Amino acid sequence: MTDSASNQAPVQQELSTPTVPAPPHWLWQVGYWFRVGFSLFLLLSVLIGVAGCSSSAATVPWQKATAVVPEPVLEQVIQANTDLDMAQAKENLLAWTVNGKEGKLTLFNFNTPNLCGALGCLYAGYWSRENQSAVEVFQNYLNPNLPANKPLFQVGENRGQALPCLEVLQMEGERLRQLNYCFNGDQYQLADSQLFNSPPNYSYYSHDRRELN
Repeated sequence: MTDSASNQAPVQQELSTPTVPAPPHWLWQVGYWFRVGFSLFLLLSVLIGVAGCSSSAATVPWQKATAVVPEPVLEQVIQANTDLDMAQAKENLLAWTVNGKEGKLTLFNFNTPNLCGALGCLYAGYWSRENQSAVEVFQNYLNPNLPANKPLFQVGENRGQALPCLEVLQMEGERLRQLNYCFNGDQYQLADSQLFNSPPNYSYYSHDRRELN
């Protein structure tokens, strides 16, 4: 007698993978627009960061004075303000030029510890006009050591004079003071100042505002 089990054909079991339903169309759209929005956010963040860095760096664009100032003016500035070796002083000297209503103002950074002391380092400003000799209109000892991204000089408002005002930042203890120097037709003089509140933001002024006549 033949075993009935031996005559049975082997039963093949087929395993079927369950089918996952496709997500609805609206979910695809949400995912797509989320990716687009996130990409735009990253792009704008990078652009804003670059613009901020560029703006800060360009506030005082010092250049080699020998590249932007005529040789006679360089020698005049060095002789009037220092007793340094002429060749070495020219090599160190930096300049920043600001256009005015009449001519231009060139600020000079002597860029040497030989002209620094307890009051700071020497900076000078000269007014240049066409067919006229350059005239010194600003001279001051200033401390260039400031918090990060805080410029020593910025161009201020124009109060109806040939040259614009200058905004100068200086540390006063743990706080920052902005000194506003304005041109009076002959020289720059301190017009007023404001004291910024506590670091590190310096985002608003205290009530300590000094106006000088």
